[in-house]
Amino acid sequence: MQQALDLIRNSLKDVYPKGEIEGFIRLIFDQLCGFSTTDLLLKRDVELMPEIRCKIESIVERLKLQEPIQYILGEAYFGNLHLSVGKGVLIPRPETAEMVARIVQEQGDVKGCVADICTGSGCIAIALARAWNEARVEGWDISSEALAYARRNAATNGVEVTWRECDVLSYTPHTEPRYEIMVCNPPYVLDSERTDMDDNVLRYEPHLALFVSDETPLLFYEAVARIAWSELLSRGTLYFEINCRMGNECKQMLSRMGFVEVEVYKDFMEVDRVVKAVKP
Repeated sequence: MQQALDLIRNSLKDVYPKGEIEGFIRLIFDQLCGFSTTDLLLKRDVELMPEIRCKIESIVERLKLQEPIQYILGEAYFGNLHLSVGKGVLIPRPETAEMVARIVQEQGDVKGCVADICTGSGCIAIALARAWNEARVEGWDISSEALAYARRNAATNGVEVTWRECDVLSYTPHTEPRYEIMVCNPPYVLDSERTDMDDNVLRYEPHLALFVSDETPLLFYEAVARIAWSELLSRGTLYFEINCRMGNECKQMLSRMGFVEVEVYKDFMEVDRVVKAVKP
C-alpha cells in the first residue's frame, strides 16, 4: 500500500495541489478497499491485490489528464447523499448543497408539490424529498441521460421522485397553480467566462448544463419565472441558484414580473448565489 501511495503522490504532484491529492487518496482507498483515514495511516504495509493495483494505476492516468475524480469513481457526495455521476451529468457543487439546506431551514415541513427544474443528477430533488417525507417532489430536465442518473440516485437513496423530460424554453405553463416550492439551478456560466474555468470542467462536464450566451444571460431564469408565475400557488416560493454576477439583474427581473419579497443570498464564499422570490 505504501508503494501505491507513493505512486499517486509522485505521479500527480506536478498536476494538483498537495491537499487535493490527499483528498483523491482518501476517495480512492475508500472505494477500492473500504479504508478509512485511520486505515491509511495504520495499514501502509498491507499487500494490495494485483487487480487493486491495476485500478489505482488506471485512476492515476485518468487524473493526470485532469478528468474529475467523481467521473472516474462514478460517484459524488451531496450533503449526506451518495450519488452516481458520469459524463453527461453535472457534478453537484457544495454551493448547491448550501442552497438546499437554506431552503429546508426556511420552509419547514413542506407537504405539497415541489418542482426541481434542471435537475441534472437529481441532487436537489432527492435532498428535498428526503427532507420532506410527505411532499410530492418532481425533477425536470431536458437530458434523458441526466434523468437516467437521477432515477438511479433516487432509488439508491430510498426516495420517490417523479421525473419529467422537459425543455423549459419551449414548455407551455399550466394555468392551474399546483406547486408550493419551485427550485432551479439552470445553466448560468456565460460563454465569455469559459476562459476562466478549469480544464477539467471544460473538457469533461456537460456544456448543455453549464453555459448560456452573453446576449441572453437570464434566458433560463426568465423562462422558469414565467412557469413559476403560472404554476406556483399563492405565496409559493421560487428559488434560483445564480451566476454571482447576475444577482441584481435577476432580482430586478423577478420584481418586474410581479414577484414579491425578492432577496439575494450570498454563499459561503461571500458572493451572490441564491435568489428567492414569492408569488403574491
